Amino acid sequence: MKDIDQIDLQILEYLLNNGRERVTKIADDLNINRVTAAERIEKLEEKGIIEKFTVKINYEMLGINVLAFVFISYEKSPEMTQRSLAEKVAEIEGVEEVHLIAGEFDILAKVRAKTLRELGEKVINKIRSFPGVEGTYSHVVFETVKD
Repeated sequence: MKDIDQIDLQILEYLLNNGRERVTKIADDLNINRVTAAERIEKLEEKGIIEKFTVKINYEMLGINVLAFVFISYEKSPEMTQRSLAEKVAEIEGVEEVHLIAGEFDILAKVRAKTLRELGEKVINKIRSFPGVEGTYSHVVFETVKD
């Protein structure tokens, strides 16, 4: 685990819940020295364990109310490899994540849209139009319990 200890793990968990918190507050809450907290965060970044700090968006407040996981079956194509298909899917607006997976399907995409109709347009008119797409299977999320 790249030489990380319990304090590093506590810092990582803390940052997952509040990545914008001041180092002083992190140190106080974790009962460690401020300089220690700052140095450890810097080392976690240098080691590549912390790749970036990001923002958690409330999509409902933006009117983006639909979240779905789209499973994609790949059929070998002279025009498109499985990886290049995944890269094309990743370029579609609203696609947040794309994974090459094992099992019944070959690619998994996490897709957001304002409406079910917009989601359908992304799946039918965009994803299914790419060479190499044998089929799709979409799962719409009712509620996210943990993100």
